[in-house]
Amino acid sequence: MTDTARILCTAKITCTAKGPAGEGQTRLGFSADYADGANAEWAKWTPVFSQTMVVLDQVAELFKVGQHITLLFTEDQPLPVV
Repeated sequence: MTDTARILCTAKITCTAKGPAGEGQTRLGFSADYADGANAEWAKWTPVFSQTMVVLDQVAELFKVGQHITLLFTEDQPLPVV
């Protein structure tokens, strides 16, 4: 992300799952965080969120089940034409 990236929206999410996904890899699961009205504004437009990804174990160490995270959706900058 650059200093000029345009944030389209944010979402409050929670890490809901963490488990092995192969040699040196971990599968992470995320869902919308509705605790304490965290997503009240966002949920009006997008009431459901779930995401699964596989990362290297060293990256997975940054995440804990139950951890609350703010996800930023940013618009990509156009690639220069070569």
